Amino acid sequence: MPVADPAALSRRFVLVTALTWLPLGIGMAPMMLLMTFRGIDLATIGLIMVLQSVVVTVLELPTGGLADVIGRRGVLIASAILGLAGFCWLAVATRPWEFVAVVVLRGASRALSSGPAEAWYVDAVQAADRDGDIRRGLAHGQTAMGLSLGCGTLLGGAVPLVVPADAAVPPLAAPMLLSAVCYLALLAAVWRGMAEAPRDTAPPRPAALLRDVPRTIAAGLRLGFRSSALARLLMTFAVLGFALNAVEILTPVRLAELTGDGAEAAAVYGVITAIGFAASAAGAMSSPAVTRLFGDPHRTAVVGTAAGGAGMALLFLTEWVVGMPGVGLIAGCYLVFFLAGGMRGPVQSELIHREVTASERATVVSIQSLLLQGGGAVSSLLLPWLVTMWSIPGALLLSGVALSCSAVLFAAPRHRARREAERSAASAM
Repeated sequence: MPVADPAALSRRFVLVTALTWLPLGIGMAPMMLLMTFRGIDLATIGLIMVLQSVVVTVLELPTGGLADVIGRRGVLIASAILGLAGFCWLAVATRPWEFVAVVVLRGASRALSSGPAEAWYVDAVQAADRDGDIRRGLAHGQTAMGLSLGCGTLLGGAVPLVVPADAAVPPLAAPMLLSAVCYLALLAAVWRGMAEAPRDTAPPRPAALLRDVPRTIAAGLRLGFRSSALARLLMTFAVLGFALNAVEILTPVRLAELTGDGAEAAAVYGVITAIGFAASAAGAMSSPAVTRLFGDPHRTAVVGTAAGGAGMALLFLTEWVVGMPGVGLIAGCYLVFFLAGGMRGPVQSELIHREVTASERATVVSIQSLLLQGGGAVSSLLLPWLVTMWSIPGALLLSGVALSCSAVLFAAPRHRARREAERSAASAM
């Protein structure tokens, strides 16, 4: 039977979210090194990673529609199985075609996991109480994501150091098997903990399923562009994707320039990234309290977006602050950028969920992810040109300014701002 207790729903959502992101964090640091160790050159690695992005992008909307048609639980189970298979194969893969197969599995798993858990949580809360508070649960989910990525990154970097070189499992392959174990735990958590109410209609036949998925996707796209409020909220993900990609691509290169050593830069970047994820978790945890203080989730989103962009823009100062002071400056900017982003995340999700119905929810969450990756793709095309024309700090400055300017997309009409303020006041009582 579906669980009606909001606290229990929140705990299950947090557990599923944590187990979804933990294996990705564990595999983040050693994956590139594993492919290099097994003889894959950097150019081929780049093409393989582009393929993974393409797979995720192509499958985002179909899998979101699939969740809306057949249910969230089944889609997440499929995601866990594909993730488990992908990491098990990654631990033993040696040839380029095997790594290609691995990223296809991982890309499909990532696309399937985009949205169903969050949609399940919101639907379950609102089924019990149409005006139920989803903000706190979404904040806890964002916190779990940040902590899981941060802990996973540190764990994935530490495991190869403690596994003997002559062990049956090579040191760089050990984190991949650990990630596979996490997917087993995710599979169990989804199977046991994500109960769904029976659907009003009988399960669709395969032919009907194929017809309904595109129809659901098309409805979600029409909704996104028909409603100006929802369209503005969704477009913030494209700008965020641009900024995140700029940080992920340019920061390691700038650290290498500041430290003068690639290996040292990689270690430093791992620590700074973990700091960023921890800050994101702290920001998400503080989001409900900050929103009560401001009295309106739109204001929280505006402040979080503007502050995050400012933190990113301050990386421009590494043009003059070099050496270890420059490294410290980058760590501080990461702290501000991710703390502000974590504060904005839950209210951003809440505002979007208020605009859609249950039947459209997972599709719209997938559109978020699609726009996030689309912004990242545009960033990948423009960043080399910006760096050539100016510099790495200059490209980071422009990306930060763009993110701050996108705060205007969160502005709410006065009547809606009044309604949200009343809702925030009611939830605080």
